[in-house]
Amino acid sequence: MAELLKVQNKLLSMKCCLCKNVLSVPPIMVLSEDGTELKCGRCKNNNEKPSVCRNIALENMAMFFSFPCIYKNCNEMIPWKEVGSHEDACDNKTIKCPMYYQKCERNVQVPKLEEHCKRYHKGNIYYETLNCSFSPNEDLISILISSNQQFIIYITMGSKLSEIYVASLKKINECFTYDLKLSSTCNNTFVAYENQPISKYDEVDHCLRCMRSNCDLRGYPHTKVKDDVPVNKFLKKVDLTAVKLIFGDISKIRYRITIVPKKEYKDNNKESSSEIATVENHKKEVNIVDDESLETNKLKQCPRCMKYVLDIIFIVNDEKICVECGIELTSQILA
Repeated sequence: MAELLKVQNKLLSMKCCLCKNVLSVPPIMVLSEDGTELKCGRCKNNNEKPSVCRNIALENMAMFFSFPCIYKNCNEMIPWKEVGSHEDACDNKTIKCPMYYQKCERNVQVPKLEEHCKRYHKGNIYYETLNCSFSPNEDLISILISSNQQFIIYITMGSKLSEIYVASLKKINECFTYDLKLSSTCNNTFVAYENQPISKYDEVDHCLRCMRSNCDLRGYPHTKVKDDVPVNKFLKKVDLTAVKLIFGDISKIRYRITIVPKKEYKDNNKESSSEIATVENHKKEVNIVDDESLETNKLKQCPRCMKYVLDIIFIVNDEKICVECGIELTSQILA
């Protein structure tokens, strides 16, 4: 136990050189020739520094331990393979307020974003349907509450192109689509785009400042610090030149966005619950070692300690050894 505790404390002390968080989300990449600079999976799209190789040895060791969530007020210890998905859905998860053009720099818990907008950005929150108009060369960032879920809406309007971005704050984006309707105050004509896909919001990959090419945060994939042009594949692009032929005056355009839940939305929720239950049952099964396992040859003998174990994981000098022996050897490497 003392050796296990020593290894765990060593793992918890190792930090990502970019985000400064514990190296608890794969892949773990080596960024320096001497192996001292490591990058976690949270920063996988941060290519400010080129990767040398992947640290498989560290990942093989870490997979047998639990790690804390990075978000304040969350006290859970999460198994290695589940840290990323937990942090993505954690009720304590915080994001920077998306209303950057109002110079709001607050970090907000995702479940409290609606409350935050009611207090500080009353004109940027809509319910069920977003219905608005604005002039060319303006931005609109809003929160749309629909089906008891929070969606971020970003619309930019240039002289020839309008870009629309709709994203969910939870991983339920595949359960919804959105309908976009452009209309004019000058006539009764409208243009409709139905069943448009919704993204899952990622504040680094989908940085709203990057979309306007005014982000100066190093490491962001589309920051203006880099020479490349932002690649906004997740944006819906509307050719305003064609729209102008229909409406005549694009300064009179109204945008109407409606979130449409798919028919399978409720069924998907039920299936997710069943999958979670199945995973939990599987975990309990794996931890049970009984006579039946021995009789059916489910257990394997470690050539180093000669014990019977469920899994042979570590490979040292072409010899497959058990978890306990693997941890003992790797702890000597880290010492």
